[in-house]
Amino acid sequence: MMSDGGSTESTMVWRIFAVGVGSNLGDRPGQIDRAFELLARTPGIRDLRRGPLLESEPILPDGETTVHPDYLNTVFGGETRLQPRSLLSRLLSIEAGFGRRRGVGCRPRTLDLDLLVVGDLTISEIGLELPHPRMWTRDFVVTPLRAVFPELEPPANPVS
Repeated sequence: MMSDGGSTESTMVWRIFAVGVGSNLGDRPGQIDRAFELLARTPGIRDLRRGPLLESEPILPDGETTVHPDYLNTVFGGETRLQPRSLLSRLLSIEAGFGRRRGVGCRPRTLDLDLLVVGDLTISEIGLELPHPRMWTRDFVVTPLRAVFPELEPPANPVS
């Protein structure tokens, strides 16, 4: 644990974190830039950086018939003192500020922020799974993730 004078926040551990970012409606690059700015100004987050932007075709669930424009994707990564649920809450708040309403079904979206990893934590709860179970199978995540955190490696025995 880190300590710089005994305050509660200063005794919390800094962990790396990564967020998968996607947008397929509206001003995609502008929305991603603004989301980066908002996350970078979040207390408890430092050294935020981003990977390259990539175009990708939507990955749709079987039976999905909604028309989906292509995505613009990247990964944001840095260090955080926030607990995973608090960080997830911040991501959902940023999404909501861009009009994103999570719900039933797969719909095009102005902004999608998926928490990929928080340190070496493993969590499997309703609404939060770390590390993200499909991140290593998606090139549009792996390529920018490796640019931000080249030392991260997929698990030796991934769980499907």
